[in-house]
Amino acid sequence: AMLSVAPASPPASVQVMNRKVQSVQAGGNVTFSCRSVTKEDVIQVTWQKETDGAEDNIATYSTLNGQKIAKAYASHVSFAHSQLQASAISLHGVTLHDEGCYKCIFNTFPLGAVTGRMCLKVYAISDPKVETKLILSPDKAEDSEKMVEMSCSATGKPAPKITWHLPSILQQKPREYHMKFSNQTVTVISNFTHTHSKILQEYPITCMIQHPSLNVTLVVPTDSLEQGPDSSVAPAIPIAVGVLLPLTFLLLLSCLLHHRLRHLRDPERNPAWPCWVGLPFLRVLQQS
Repeated sequence: AMLSVAPASPPASVQVMNRKVQSVQAGGNVTFSCRSVTKEDVIQVTWQKETDGAEDNIATYSTLNGQKIAKAYASHVSFAHSQLQASAISLHGVTLHDEGCYKCIFNTFPLGAVTGRMCLKVYAISDPKVETKLILSPDKAEDSEKMVEMSCSATGKPAPKITWHLPSILQQKPREYHMKFSNQTVTVISNFTHTHSKILQEYPITCMIQHPSLNVTLVVPTDSLEQGPDSSVAPAIPIAVGVLLPLTFLLLLSCLLHHRLRHLRDPERNPAWPCWVGLPFLRVLQQS
């Protein structure tokens, strides 16, 4: 006799409603959404995060118990949608620790659990800056030319890319340094030195920082270079004049008061001429 074989029913599955891999900048928000496409009864929906090879429970939803969020996640995780056939959670103020893969698990009866999986990449960028400063020439000779150090830096995850836009007469290869931190961020510093000259002020020099969450072009500041290495000498003249003039006035005033007092005490021996009358050029004026 021929044995009839019933066609196998399609396997239960879960449809991930968002992209399988999402990217978000640190501090932003992200939502994960899943939908069960099985005809079986769903008893409970559970959200988990894969952590060091294990699964960490984030939240659950069931008709009997409603929404439940684990204490470790309650401060920045909420349900965006909660039904037995469809579920979504949102992460608020994402940090670098939120990076990883997540699971939505639909516990069905009688087939058991069906799972959807999605991952999150978190980007971070901070402190993009460019600066210049005058430094001494390596030979440290008194008559040696001043050097200008230009530095461009940023901290991010992944490591930011730094490129310089230089005029053709300044083409050179900058030095680049990388410092890695325990939170997976990397500080990149790119710098070079050049002889201090007007070229640095006449031609625009820019630093471009490229990152998945930020592309910015920074213009090298030249304010600190316009004064030049001898800028400290220029203010000396107005400062000296500003100090000497009041001192001269006070000296003449005290001299006048002193002679006035002497004249009042003994008019015959102390004529009422102020002290500067004794100066040669004033004697000539008196005689004329």
